[in-house]
Amino acid sequence: MTRLAIDGPASSGKSSVGGRVAAALGYGFLDTGLLYRAVTRAALNQHLVSAPTAAVVKSVAPQLEKIAQIVDAELLEGGAAIVIDGRSYAAAELESAEVEALVPLVAALPEVRDALRGVQRRIAGRGRAVLAGRDIGTVVLPDAPHKFFLDASAEARALRRALQRGHAQGSTEHAQILAALIDRDREDRGRAVAPLRAAEDAITIVTDTLTLDEVVAKIVGAVQR
Repeated sequence: MTRLAIDGPASSGKSSVGGRVAAALGYGFLDTGLLYRAVTRAALNQHLVSAPTAAVVKSVAPQLEKIAQIVDAELLEGGAAIVIDGRSYAAAELESAEVEALVPLVAALPEVRDALRGVQRRIAGRGRAVLAGRDIGTVVLPDAPHKFFLDASAEARALRRALQRGHAQGSTEHAQILAALIDRDREDRGRAVAPLRAAEDAITIVTDTLTLDEVVAKIVGAVQR
């Protein structure tokens, strides 16, 4: 059974690259960030979180842990179907502004991370899989035979995201995206539990000047060598 870990900061291309790599290799693919988003979406649907603050989120940690324990996913070559207690979650539900604002706080909870670590390992154990996230190679699958860390400057990542959303370089929206990415990087790298970092045995790929096809080719080539 082959498992492949792809880690990196927000908007480094993990999901796009991971999906393409999985398709090229005939593996299933899971963007593990969707699991955290699904827990967050379920919490919002259940009205567990009254405000997007660390104190409020921490106060409902036991309930969030219970939700995390029952998350599941069906691995597909192009992605995964996320299910909680028999309910499937569409991508649009997981990418809303309210989920975006809350998910970093939910993901920082040790209880949620511990629960989802077991979920991710169980999913990965079902067959050949590519998992993309922030702590796959360091925590979730430390024994994965293939580990990659995608990195890029906050400026490059912000520009990509801005252009994807139809905003011009140098626009107010571009500046807001950059500020949000810098804040998210600080949160991810400074997290007490499973902070963002490259595994010691990971291959780091700096993607600032690379196209999606070039990054995919580097990873597929390394796996097939």
